[in-house]
Amino acid sequence: MRSTRGWAAVVVMAVAALSAGCSGSTSGPPAPGPASASAGATPAGLPTGITELGPAVPVAAQGWTLAVAPFKEAGASSGEVPAGWAVLRTTATFTNTSDRITLLPDTALTVRYGPLGRQAVPVRDQTLPGLPAHDAATKVAPGASYTAEIGVAVPPQGLGQRVTVTAEATQEGMAEADDLFFEGTLPGSSTSSSGSPDPTGTTPASSGPLLPFGAWSPAGLRISPITLGPDKDGKRTATADLTVTNGDPRPQPGLGITLRVMPGAGLTDAATVTPSLDYPDAPIAPSRSATVTVRFTLPSSAVPGPVTVEALDHGDRITFSGTLS
Repeated sequence: MRSTRGWAAVVVMAVAALSAGCSGSTSGPPAPGPASASAGATPAGLPTGITELGPAVPVAAQGWTLAVAPFKEAGASSGEVPAGWAVLRTTATFTNTSDRITLLPDTALTVRYGPLGRQAVPVRDQTLPGLPAHDAATKVAPGASYTAEIGVAVPPQGLGQRVTVTAEATQEGMAEADDLFFEGTLPGSSTSSSGSPDPTGTTPASSGPLLPFGAWSPAGLRISPITLGPDKDGKRTATADLTVTNGDPRPQPGLGITLRVMPGAGLTDAATVTPSLDYPDAPIAPSRSATVTVRFTLPSSAVPGPVTVEALDHGDRITFSGTLS
């Protein structure tokens, strides 16, 4: 769980109030309606602690419920969207179940898709303006609801894949957030022309003291092969995807991993990186994975050549190796 913090610093995605001449709107309890034809399907057999998209669930501290609708296609957007990516939208409805006027919970929402839990890109435009700032102190009457529009973009290969929505809601007067997880399937389907599919989260773990890039450790840790940028002033930018799997039935706060990058046979330290998700203690859903892209710099003289990456995982040391080319 995370401690209370300013809205602008933590909101991971765009969450827009359905407005009617003001920055946000509240209404009475929403009436159920038919699901959109383009909405994603609901997966079966969800892990304990994860709710299917659609139904409302109580926030743990009580006084509120939250419902996240299945995703549907949003069409074109005037917001910043990576070229070729699809824009999707959903709604999040907060309902005040208490008997008094209450401030809207300070909520951070994250959308991850696919078996590796890659993060969808937030989308903001005139129809997705984002929730009011935390200090706006949005009030909701007893029994009323606040409906928010959420926009994200995913690459073509993300369509039709599993989607996990994480909501961390901090209610008025509470120091800690309540973690809520929702899951469904994104609309559409990916094709072979959409790019190489991600490895599945069920790939058998590799054995031995030295793991190749792309392999899974027994603890559910994976580092992709390193991708290099062009040479500039004797240095080359480098990226790799770090994936951490939460094998626990409870949320895992943050990644908790530090990477040491050592090119060459002499294992010379070139970079030390402590990557984080959207914020340092962002939770990973139970029995799910989260992936973050790690960026660092290597000397051009190390290319081509061997490279070793040591991952420090809560005191454990896991070593991966490969080749820079």
